[in-house]
Amino acid sequence: MINLRYLLGALLFISFLGCKNTPKEAAPEEKTKDLGIDQVEEVKDIYYRFPSPDEMLHFIDNKNLAFNDQYLLPVNNAKAYLDSRSQSLNLGIYIADLAYISLFQRHKEALEYFQIIYTLSDKLRISSAFDAKLIRRFENNLKNADSLKVLTDVALTSVTNYLVQNDKEKTFAIISIGGFIESLYLAFNLVGNYEADNPIIQRIFDQKLVLENLINYSLTYSDDVNVSESIKLLHPIRSCYNEMVVNEEKTTVAKKDGKLIISGGQKITISYEQFKKLKSIIFSVRKKITEEN
Repeated sequence: MINLRYLLGALLFISFLGCKNTPKEAAPEEKTKDLGIDQVEEVKDIYYRFPSPDEMLHFIDNKNLAFNDQYLLPVNNAKAYLDSRSQSLNLGIYIADLAYISLFQRHKEALEYFQIIYTLSDKLRISSAFDAKLIRRFENNLKNADSLKVLTDVALTSVTNYLVQNDKEKTFAIISIGGFIESLYLAFNLVGNYEADNPIIQRIFDQKLVLENLINYSLTYSDDVNVSESIKLLHPIRSCYNEMVVNEEKTTVAKKDGKLIISGGQKITISYEQFKKLKSIIFSVRKKITEEN
């Protein structure tokens, strides 16, 4: 059993997408070599990172849930993805699934999904994000629940850092789109029936801002046909979000115990029909990614 507050932590690499542009002229190590501490932090802040579950969902009440492997994309599907776009989109899905698995402390499934993530990364020529030491740590520490969560975060952060620091933002954008869609897919599967005052449902609809950041970031690389085609997957989701009533609240950003706490901003009024519509769209887009090759 697990708290649903951790679920949307599977949106690990999306929340701060598009807030700043990634510089391409040098890797972080090169740029920070001669900088002071404050400047180093400023440079680090430019690069996209995986927000932790607490950063995403610090305000959501606990709710016990059971693990359901039927929600996951089967690992055997990976061999059917032959082109780089489908491989990248579904890598994002597998990454979100791994985050979900690790939160439920499912050791066997975690190793299977880590391995398939590595396999797809190798096909995309980005497997250098995982060094041999990390792979050994993952294999040797699966029975330790706390280590599993930590290692999953390290693995996902390694992918992000590698892509951003090695001028592979186009691939990063496509992977992020897949991860975003899968995270909402998992959330809708787990949230259950519609309740107007359910904070988890509100959090799903709060992803409108995340979606806009993701689209804006991806548009930077839309000269690439794979990125532009992937962006099209987000259009029906965006249209659905845009139909909803949005109330503006002052956005505040605070840092507590080293974590960013974001509150306020847009609050969306959600009807039952809108809930059903967005859920249907997410399921349809996810099916398109996972079944059409």
